Amino acid sequence: MAWPWWEIYALDAAEKEARRRSLDRHAAAAQLSALVPVAAAVLYRLASWAVRRLALALSSSSSSSSPRDAAYLAVPSSPALKRRRRSVAGSWAGASRKAAWWLGDEVVVLGVNWGQRDQVLVGVGWTVWLLLLCVVGTGRDYLHLTKRFGIVAISQLPMQYLLALKSLNPIAFALGSSHEQVNRWHRVLGWIIYFLLFTHACLYLNFYVHEGILAERLVRLVPALGLAGIIGMSLMNTTALRVIRQYSYRIFFITHLVVAMLLPPAIFFHSHHGGRQYVVEALLFFLIDLAKRKFDTITAPATLELIPGTSLIKIVTNIPSKKLDRFRKHAGMHVYLSIPAAARRSASAAFLLFEFAFNPFTIASMDDESGDLTLVARRQKGPMTKTLAEFAEDGLSGIKIPLSIEGPYGCASHFPNLAGPEFDRVLLVAGGVGATFILPLYRESAVARVQMVWSVRGAGDATWPVSGTAGSILDEENIHLFLTGDIFTDPDVVASSNVEGDAVELSSNIHTDPGHSRRRPDLRKIVDDLFRLGVEDRVAVLVCGPEDMARELRSYVGFWVRKGRNVWWHNESFAW
Repeated sequence: MAWPWWEIYALDAAEKEARRRSLDRHAAAAQLSALVPVAAAVLYRLASWAVRRLALALSSSSSSSSPRDAAYLAVPSSPALKRRRRSVAGSWAGASRKAAWWLGDEVVVLGVNWGQRDQVLVGVGWTVWLLLLCVVGTGRDYLHLTKRFGIVAISQLPMQYLLALKSLNPIAFALGSSHEQVNRWHRVLGWIIYFLLFTHACLYLNFYVHEGILAERLVRLVPALGLAGIIGMSLMNTTALRVIRQYSYRIFFITHLVVAMLLPPAIFFHSHHGGRQYVVEALLFFLIDLAKRKFDTITAPATLELIPGTSLIKIVTNIPSKKLDRFRKHAGMHVYLSIPAAARRSASAAFLLFEFAFNPFTIASMDDESGDLTLVARRQKGPMTKTLAEFAEDGLSGIKIPLSIEGPYGCASHFPNLAGPEFDRVLLVAGGVGATFILPLYRESAVARVQMVWSVRGAGDATWPVSGTAGSILDEENIHLFLTGDIFTDPDVVASSNVEGDAVELSSNIHTDPGHSRRRPDLRKIVDDLFRLGVEDRVAVLVCGPEDMARELRSYVGFWVRKGRNVWWHNESFAW
């Protein structure tokens, strides 16, 4: 049969074997090429480490001070920083910081947020590269082109699953990063794989239609599994859209989990001629990580209480001594909280729903001596926080509820030392319960050059700090508290919240009341005043709160980055 460009060739056994070798070769190239950026990043980290060690050794040998003080001796003074900034190396460093900031900006087209600029650019570049591997060497062979799209797509599945792992993530380990930071690339690669598989499916359906065998083929197992797989991926990507996640994060989460578990077996039996090794790798990574997470999960009795005048719930549980070290090692980490079967109310649909409920909450406090871990949650529309609120009401009689805790996770384990010589100024900005992330960092690095700005709707929202330190914390001159709503009460914000269900507890918005006598923080003035304190100051800025607050703060900090200032930035959020 003649096509506008491609042909349907009747191949003999030798020609089919040659086509199979070509498919395997290009799929292997696609998979191995995904490791090139990781290898480059590892080499860069090793080179940076070697340079730092060399500089430290030279500083130590040229000084009579102890090696412990060498790091501080290597910190240049303001005149030295000025000379360095005006040098060729300093100019390149400044240009690289501006470029990195530009790449971190969000791309918004027609009101739609497409992610950070580096995600868009890398995503487009990687798509072009994979498309090249899909086309090169196929000639006019239509079925070769069709099959190439499919096998190149599934060659990316192992990397896709690796990027999604929480407990055992070798990519995050190699990059000196965390699951939260590499997960954004998981989302980019997911859309690329979907595009390639969707093209593969369309090309095959087009072939069936032109050959008049569509009805015959769709009732066969192999094509039916392929069609089911593409339908599942379509559901997964559709529920990942922001509008769906805002309506119900639980729909997205359950769909994502179910499809991620069923897709590898479906593809395995669909791709019976080749590429099954990629599916086995992906499924193996997924199951090993799942087993590790189950093994690390602890179940312990917890006390829950409602904080008066607010929609906040305080949760306190005790961590076993054998696992205590990893919970108290770093401030600003988070855990995934779930409700075990023993704590559920009844055997119903809601009972089964909690099998898929794993909500992230930042560790607000960790008592090193008693092992008590404290979480603070805001009641939202979802089943998790509603149930926790019911438990808190029951807790008035002193009843303890068993809760399952997995973690800790978070980027904070890779943060630089905020109290060390790397920074001259540190600005910490929190909105509402975002202080569960910011406040532990402040406590850990409370020095004169660290400022904390905390915006809350009502005074009650600022009463949850634990261990008898609430008064001293609120009285500290470096903590600036702003009340943006009612002074003594915090009305239930569930109905008006635009948060993506209850799975993103930390992102709950704090709506401002422009007519109220209390005011929201003037972030522009706060940022400008901070940067004007010293032209050569190296500044760290961390924010945790509503998206609008973080976006506004980044725009003000970006003004100073474009002027050449040295800024380390982190925005903590549970967007997915």
